[in-house]
Amino acid sequence: QITLGRATKDNQIDVDLALEGPAWKISRKQGVIKLKNNGDFFIANEGRRPIYIDGRPVLGGNKWKLNNNAVVEVRA
Repeated sequence: QITLGRATKDNQIDVDLALEGPAWKISRKQGVIKLKNNGDFFIANEGRRPIYIDGRPVLGGNKWKLNNNAVVEVRA
């Protein structure tokens, strides 16, 4: 699994989105990408702001299957 978010002194993240723009709007743990046993990848939004997959919003608390070449956007 890979975590996306904003790294802090007490919170380590695999992909630190703070390096890309206005970090204060990104949750410390914005999302998690997991590989299932059947080979499918899913992203779970664990933050307050939506994560966009191919332009469709995935709201906090929801997950979405990632297709090949999916575009994942975390907007601040």
